[in-house]
Amino acid sequence: MKDRQDYYYWKAKKEGYRSRAAYKLLQMNRTFKLIREGDMVLDLGATPGGWSQVAALLGASVVAVDLNPMKPIENVTFIRGDITLPETLEKIKEISPSYDVVMSDASPKISGKWTIDHLRSIDLARASFNIAKEVLKPGGNFVVKVFQGEEIQRFFNELKPYFRFKKFHSPQASRKRSAEVYFIGKRFRKI
Repeated sequence: MKDRQDYYYWKAKKEGYRSRAAYKLLQMNRTFKLIREGDMVLDLGATPGGWSQVAALLGASVVAVDLNPMKPIENVTFIRGDITLPETLEKIKEISPSYDVVMSDASPKISGKWTIDHLRSIDLARASFNIAKEVLKPGGNFVVKVFQGEEIQRFFNELKPYFRFKKFHSPQASRKRSAEVYFIGKRFRKI
């Protein structure tokens, strides 16, 4: 695979991170100050755990959710579940009724068909936001991955009223040929 030659892949291996995605969150956190020590963080689509690992290292308590199993990480509580199902939200709320940060690096199974992959990514991002609307504290931060495409502006407009600060961002650690971009929303308000 070409990606095995990837700089961030090898950097993650060398520095003990579970995935190259750890650097995306580190870079976004440096720029946008999303996670602070003592925060309660919800990581959706967490496996293999790169983002959960970073949040825990930043001093947060983390609840990680994924369909797939994840090896344990200190200060991370793992829930195996589907973020599109109401019972998963109930399990999340059982651990904590509210979170300072909700983040999602969830990715759909890639079909190779651009439009399908884009629409599936928007669906996952919406599922992540639906959870965030239920558990994110007023003033909290939200980060979610979406693939670029025809629905991206509509998705942005749906989320816009809920955040005082909002923008799309592509961290340096994203692959150059990647269609992914991150919606960053800060200072959440219920409407």
